[in-house]
Amino acid sequence: MHADLGPPLRRARRRLGRWLDHLAPRGCATCGRALSPGAFPGFCRGCLADLPGARRPRCARCGQPTDRPAPACTACAGASPGPPPVDATLAAADYAPPLDRVVTALKFGRQLALARPLGELLAARWLGALPAVPLDGLVPVPLADRRLAQRGFNQSLVMARAMSASLPRPLPVLPGRLRRVRETPSQASLGLAERRANLRGCFTCDARLDGLRVGLVDDVMTSGSTLAEAARVLRAAGAASVVAIVVARTP
Repeated sequence: MHADLGPPLRRARRRLGRWLDHLAPRGCATCGRALSPGAFPGFCRGCLADLPGARRPRCARCGQPTDRPAPACTACAGASPGPPPVDATLAAADYAPPLDRVVTALKFGRQLALARPLGELLAARWLGALPAVPLDGLVPVPLADRRLAQRGFNQSLVMARAMSASLPRPLPVLPGRLRRVRETPSQASLGLAERRANLRGCFTCDARLDGLRVGLVDDVMTSGSTLAEAARVLRAAGAASVVAIVVARTP
């Protein structure tokens, strides 16, 4: 697979971004403090160091915090036999203040400028996992048509594009591959088994992904049921591996 932009255009876009940062320096996504031009990701050093759970070891499979780095936490190790829905989970931090407010401001406050620092945070998380977690492309978790019409944008898509744009070698973003064909009731009051049943059949994949290593991008991972169902559909379409890449993991 090839990236959406040729090298000359990517270089020109990066130069334009650095020039704009000099002209109007960005502020930290959490505290607003002015950042130096080209700062990556878009958080000041202090806020980046204080992101909740960013430095904690996590289960490589589900992304939950653990006492020490491990390929699988107790829950994942005791799961039913067979391949897991996702091969790995890369979570930048926990869903807790102040990061939760940034996610909420993008998602419900329509502060689309926050997509860039959050996408950069995802990029930094993935770059830190290389070479163990290679990817061929990014698939954002889609919204149902009615939810998309209400919100006006898909936060996972704008973050995936921002993530790709900030990488030394951008990854293709594939928004049309995975579609949400059924609106699902709220998951908040459901147990894990009910969540899985609630989501069954809500996604479809309209293209073959034979042999591709896919990064499944979303803002927040709670139980993991949505990402697991999406990954199941991507695997059925031929994806060789699926890695969940999320800004925040609910502890």
